[in-house]
Amino acid sequence: MNYKKKIIDLAKKNNGIVTGTMIKEEVIPYVYLTRMVNEGEIKRVKRGIYTTNEDIIDEYYLLYQKNKKIIFSFISSLYLHNLIDRIPYQMEVTLPNNYNSSHISKEVIIHKVKKENHPVGIIMVKTIFGNEVACYDMERTICDIVRFRDKIDIEIFRKAIMSYKIHPDRNMYNLRKYAKVFKISKKINELIDVI
Repeated sequence: MNYKKKIIDLAKKNNGIVTGTMIKEEVIPYVYLTRMVNEGEIKRVKRGIYTTNEDIIDEYYLLYQKNKKIIFSFISSLYLHNLIDRIPYQMEVTLPNNYNSSHISKEVIIHKVKKENHPVGIIMVKTIFGNEVACYDMERTICDIVRFRDKIDIEIFRKAIMSYKIHPDRNMYNLRKYAKVFKISKKINELIDVI
């Protein structure tokens, strides 16, 4: 059996990325990953994550593959939903407040929420590379930036609200529902009047 070819095929199906988990699921010995790295056929990007294409690396997907508990949020979520047009300097994620996040890169901004509020509004979205990652939906993201408006750049805030206002897939029902969960109904109702 040609394990190297199987690894390359897996990577091709996954936009040039293959993980140790994928290898395990296909019952391919890990030694083949090491051999392929040593022979220059693939590159180790992070522990357990390898790529066949060094030039283009989907940082959002890599982070998500490494930490399945993370949910892209705040500015990262606005970017993934195309509600802002600037690429964020740092990725922002949300985790349950009881989750040990010490293994996550210090370059990532981590927000913590109550465990019961962590799954509110989670959806899967595609990055610009076509890979799926967990992200909060537009309405949860709007609630988050309204809740923490004083920590959000005013230009980003305005652009996000204006983009949401004209977005064909906006869901006012969910926006109101999440506002109740996060106890910001008054602020959201004022925002809805503007929208």
